Amino acid sequence: KKDDDVDADKDGTPDVEQIEDEELIIRKMSLVVTKMNPAKVDNAMTAIYRIWFTVIATLTVKFAMVVTLAMTLSDFLKDAINRVLKPIVDQLIPDKYAKWVPVIVGWATKAFAMSIAWTIQSVICAFTSACEGGLIISRTLIKMLVKEGITLGGILPKDHTKSVIDEYASYGFALLGFLFQWKMGFDVPFPFNIVLFPLEISEIYIRWTITK
Repeated sequence: KKDDDVDADKDGTPDVEQIEDEELIIRKMSLVVTKMNPAKVDNAMTAIYRIWFTVIATLTVKFAMVVTLAMTLSDFLKDAINRVLKPIVDQLIPDKYAKWVPVIVGWATKAFAMSIAWTIQSVICAFTSACEGGLIISRTLIKMLVKEGITLGGILPKDHTKSVIDEYASYGFALLGFLFQWKMGFDVPFPFNIVLFPLEISEIYIRWTITK
């Protein structure tokens, strides 16, 4: 803030208003670098680095099945995709960049395998969450009805552990929940997808990181 008011040439106009945008950015970056405490920055970056690797290590263990599936699919599809994709990429890439063709094809194969593995994982997660959510809804609904004195002639129990009606009801709720997620493509519906877009990008990056 003080830098914005500096008028070194005493012409009545702040220096920041008399320089080009490029020079202003350099000036502000220089100011930040000179004012920062290098030791604190180093400690902060180290802490972030450690936390990041802890998160990645935890997720890698948690989603070991997905990682294994993605790597297996990648190895299985590598030769087939290489035969189909490599000639096409060879025609598109100039000769001086030909050494990058195997790398590009490898990335494409890995991305394809990852998409299949994570789609399968999404279906599994959607199914399990639908089952759990269905049971929560059915038990909560029964409690609310019983609390209001609605027992449907004694069909609805006061204690769900003494009846299986909550489980039967949960099947219907679970089916509706799973079908809804299926219809949404296992993605966040509009308009929440716009608000949560940065988190989706982060999720994609984390998926790639733990699967690579």
